[in-house]
Amino acid sequence: MMGHGYIFSRVHNFALGILIVAGFFLAPIIYPQAYFIQVLCLSVIASILAMGLQLVIGYAGQLSIGHAAFYGIGAYTSGLLMVKLHLPFIIAFLGAGTVAAVCSLALVPITRLRGTYLAVATLGFTIIVHLIILNEETLTGGPFGLMNIPYPSFGGWVLSSYRSIYYFDLVVLILTYLSLRRIVHSRFGRALESIKQNEEAARSCGINLTVYKSKCFVIAAFTAGLAGCLYAHLNLYLNPNDFTFWKSIEIVMMVVVGGVGSLEGGIVGGTVLVFALEYLRASGQLRMVIYGGLLIFFMGFGEKGLVGFFEWAKYKLWSSVSRPDRYASGGVEPK
Repeated sequence: MMGHGYIFSRVHNFALGILIVAGFFLAPIIYPQAYFIQVLCLSVIASILAMGLQLVIGYAGQLSIGHAAFYGIGAYTSGLLMVKLHLPFIIAFLGAGTVAAVCSLALVPITRLRGTYLAVATLGFTIIVHLIILNEETLTGGPFGLMNIPYPSFGGWVLSSYRSIYYFDLVVLILTYLSLRRIVHSRFGRALESIKQNEEAARSCGINLTVYKSKCFVIAAFTAGLAGCLYAHLNLYLNPNDFTFWKSIEIVMMVVVGGVGSLEGGIVGGTVLVFALEYLRASGQLRMVIYGGLLIFFMGFGEKGLVGFFEWAKYKLWSSVSRPDRYASGGVEPK
């Protein structure tokens, strides 16, 4: 039978999740400044990106630096479908994810690589995609970018305000989180975990490494494509410089800062780094110096990142409240 502590912990975690979601919904109401809501939108988009990459790095153990390529593919696909072909937004939205997922199949031959070799190969893919976007002027606008991207719309309902766009982005974030959570707790997710722990042992158990890694990249690319669509219709303009390999490095940092192997870590890392970059603009030339210092500070939390620190703090608080006499009497703290 489950103990009262376990039941209370589950109820506590559920209640905490409800409070966090409520906080996201109430944030633009409590502080309705347009710039703040725009940054909220960017943080939600970054969280979707980081959660998708979390599946590749945190659960499959594959170091990929090519996520910005799928982000850019999704953004330009959505923008072109609406600007050039005048298709409805919902088709552009799903098309962005689908095209990015199909393009990820180009990485199937390199899924046999590991570690830094895979990282360099995916980095090369990002550079190729960026150069295509930069030089195909007739299709993408080249260095001038893609302009006149319309607002998201559903029939006659146009999301023309930052607040309405933010709530739509938030719904996409929640659905993405629930979908990825279901995946990582499925048989597929357990197979990815075994690949991360030991590829040879996973192969000996009958797991086809190429198939599972390829599926992992496809899912991550699909979420990145959706995030790219959201970005395109938030800014209403796309610039090739938004999708360089530096963007891939930034997404990797979000995964690591939030906590490797945690979907919640993707959300925390994406939110914290986006707000840090934006609100440090007031520091002028010291902006990147402070930002670099923050990254070094965050690395002090270890592999579990900020989520691991929050879990440790929650455990300490819960222990002191529920069993204050144990430690006072010299009891041993459980590991």
